[in-house]
Amino acid sequence: MQIDLKRLRSDVKRLKASRVDSPIGKVKTGATEVIRRHFDELERMHQEDGASWTEIAAGLAAQGVTQGDRHPLTGRRLTALMHNIRARAEKLKSKAAQRRPSEIFPKTAQRPGGQSKKTVSLAPEMSRLRSEKLPDQAISEEEIRGAELSKHAHLLRKR
Repeated sequence: MQIDLKRLRSDVKRLKASRVDSPIGKVKTGATEVIRRHFDELERMHQEDGASWTEIAAGLAAQGVTQGDRHPLTGRRLTALMHNIRARAEKLKSKAAQRRPSEIFPKTAQRPGGQSKKTVSLAPEMSRLRSEKLPDQAISEEEIRGAELSKHAHLLRKR
């Protein structure tokens, strides 16, 4: 089956122009942006000043912050927006940390001479005195096999 690509492009272009834009992900009232911009202050008012979310929402509504179809902002909607903004910030922070591990493990502070402030050393139980010799108890492979066989000899039939 053959198709006319030129006609297909024009049909798609016409349908795309007549399509109604989705409201998802678009700025409607700007409430989220206002709350995001003043997030720390709103949080401080709630935590330190003891204001309820309903009182804060009423104050924001009095200044023109609305939700949905220009309804005044409610305490319930304000707490939902605060939660969403907080969750989004944490998600972005964790993604940034995954992409840049150098921020998780910062480089050690360097002295002007280029030497590190801290030195790396083994734990005391891991270090060995220099005069101490290695034990001479090297066991051969044949001895290991014989020891393992003797453990299980009772399971083997004698012929």
